[in-house]
Amino acid sequence: MISYISGVVQKMSFGKDSYIDLLTKMGIAYRVHIPQNFPSVEKQQELSLYTHFHVREDAQSLFGFETEEERDFFEELITVSGVGPKIALAVLSTYRKEELEKIILEGDAKKLSKVSGLGSKGAQKIILELRGKVDFDKDGKVSSAKSRDLKNALKALGFSGDILNEKVDLGEKMLDKDEGMEIEDLIKRVLSE
Repeated sequence: MISYISGVVQKMSFGKDSYIDLLTKMGIAYRVHIPQNFPSVEKQQELSLYTHFHVREDAQSLFGFETEEERDFFEELITVSGVGPKIALAVLSTYRKEELEKIILEGDAKKLSKVSGLGSKGAQKIILELRGKVDFDKDGKVSSAKSRDLKNALKALGFSGDILNEKVDLGEKMLDKDEGMEIEDLIKRVLSE
């Protein structure tokens, strides 16, 4: 599994099949497929990308993203039945992650179906399947894995409603100060407050 790559840009192509060829310090160059709306880069520029390594019977492909959140969202998209990496990349090429979250929350299949190669049924599938999978908070952003784990643990302990939301908010503030905090410690600290 290749989840992160750093190197020097050797070649790039922006268009229908956008990619960047990155030469690593080990002397190996990787072709990394990127969304069409990826910020422009210069040849010989140092670049680091969060990646998803996709293996099929007939191909192995590497997909690259500016942020870990964008890569994680791509991985959520390809879990939707009928949505492969090319369609997922087309979705992220058409809309920024924040726009997609809003489209999914509002159930706007018409807007999502404007993605090349997706169609109306595919858009509806993405909305239906991701609404239940991706945990959106009240501001419309995707909650971190630790935040989701905290919320699930608190629910299991009987918290609900406003008290649950207050405890989750408290936990997120603690995570902002110490991102590396283990989930067990986070739960203990939230419960002791």
